[in-house]
Amino acid sequence: MTLQEFLLFMQGSGVNVIVGALWSFAVEFWPQFEGFSKKVKRIIFLSACMVIPVVGAVLGMAMGYQPVNLEITIWYALVAGWVAFSAGQIAHMRKLK
Repeated sequence: MTLQEFLLFMQGSGVNVIVGALWSFAVEFWPQFEGFSKKVKRIIFLSACMVIPVVGAVLGMAMGYQPVNLEITIWYALVAGWVAFSAGQIAHMRKLK
């Protein structure tokens, strides 16, 4: 996978994979993570889901891999992040109660 492909991956369905890997790492290697409330964990999860695709979009535009069109590119990245967050919440809805 080239850098260009990885940046595009970050902006789309790859956000699920990247956030999942980061989440697993946090749970396994960051002991304080378990002490956070469910609300704080959801905020961290939402932030990661939104930041990762936007960073991929901004880097892709800055490096010239895709045209600079902030409205469309950033909007699609935010939609991908929201879908990833929503999917994660729906998948674990029963565990949040």
